[in-house]
Amino acid sequence: MNEKDLKIFPPSAKNIHWYGRNGKTGNATALFWTASGFLVNTTAGELWAELEADYGEQAIWVGVWVDGDLLSRFVLERTKRWYLLCSLTPGIKRNIELLKETQAMAGDEKHSLLVHALGVPADFSAEPFLSPAPFRANIEFVGDSITTGEGLCGAKSEADWNSSWISLRGSYALLTARALNADFRFLSQSGWGVFSGWDNDRTCTLPPHYDSVCSVLNENLNENCGAHLPNDFSAWKSDFVVVNLGTNDANAFHSPAKTASDGTVWKMHLDENGNPCKSDVALFLHAVTDFVAKIRTRNPQAQIIWAYGMCTHDFGDEIEKCLEDFAQKTGDTAISFVRLPAVSDSSDCDAVGSLNHPGRATHKAASQALLAHIFNLMK
Repeated sequence: MNEKDLKIFPPSAKNIHWYGRNGKTGNATALFWTASGFLVNTTAGELWAELEADYGEQAIWVGVWVDGDLLSRFVLERTKRWYLLCSLTPGIKRNIELLKETQAMAGDEKHSLLVHALGVPADFSAEPFLSPAPFRANIEFVGDSITTGEGLCGAKSEADWNSSWISLRGSYALLTARALNADFRFLSQSGWGVFSGWDNDRTCTLPPHYDSVCSVLNENLNENCGAHLPNDFSAWKSDFVVVNLGTNDANAFHSPAKTASDGTVWKMHLDENGNPCKSDVALFLHAVTDFVAKIRTRNPQAQIIWAYGMCTHDFGDEIEKCLEDFAQKTGDTAISFVRLPAVSDSSDCDAVGSLNHPGRATHKAASQALLAHIFNLMK
């Protein structure tokens, strides 16, 4: 592609809408979390993006969406180059989105994605980007591999953890946001929890990172792009904050102990009957309460919804009771719990996806349950 064939626009150009908690470096926009990206409304037909990516073992994938439907998904090269996102009939107004499909890879020091510019054909004489339609609401999702979209691509037989099997197509979170006509932000990490990660690693929890833009990424480039800066909650106010965490905390009870760098041994224990030890469950529920309190402080206007159960219903009753007690104690009437359908609740062939994670049928059922809950709150 010859740049002379394009009209080129910086990320700051008029009428480009950005999804996610993003960063800046020079004129480029840094994309960190799953589902971060941009939306343009254009009649150009052909849209290009100059992207710069780097990563270690796990490749970065992006998806291109046209009028809310996935057109393509592809892996990025470890370089800075122009990509043709779509080549469609010009003169027809379309919403074109590029969304990052790969989560923020906390363990990958090279993981980074920059958007340097967008381009349309040089001979396109109309306004390149039209004003997008307004969103009805803002919705933020905080979760683990389920929210990341792990298992939504690839054959059911796939068992190796690989970024190729992470996708947004059919995601309960994206389905919910689309149905609400909502602007969205995702904060998700596979294997992480509220109090403990799946393997008893207590550093793999989302609450400590909630106040920053994306502090799960530690590489210098991302820090220089603002990943570790405090998030400005006043600049983008959530109408709904949906937390889908607890699955990995439950898994920790059945995983070996984890030894921390200082020699501390972490373990969520089972009692003599093989049930989660009550004192350890109490630690988990205390973390749930603390996290809800933090979310409320940062989002005083939002409905806080804890959505749980797509893998198992292990701690559903405990979380629901915990939230009821917190709401009663604080007088907060905008906190609620919704039990999502589990993989085992469906006989649909698509109930299970790759990596033994919820498949598209389970995500669709979960979105329907969550939407019913949200619509009821909006009455």
